[in-house]
Amino acid sequence: MSRTKLAVAALAVLGLLVSAGAAAAAPGNAPDDAGSQGPPGELPEPVPDFVGDIHQTINDFLTGSIEALGEAVSGIAGGDAAGASADN
Repeated sequence: MSRTKLAVAALAVLGLLVSAGAAAAAPGNAPDDAGSQGPPGELPEPVPDFVGDIHQTINDFLTGSIEALGEAVSGIAGGDAAGASADN
């Protein structure tokens, strides 16, 4: 019988903690010095065109269309593939 009472008490405490956490996370409960909430006002600059090419090259590597991912990405990004492989 004491195990049942202990389990009920533990569940009651857990329920109180969950409801208190939900109330603290509700809108309007942020402290006054919390600052601005939400996304920034300015959007980031668009990425260069070659970023999409790099993503496509990675997908091609994953499907097996190309074998040397490092060389392919270096060629797209303008890096020196020979120097990159020598550094590794």
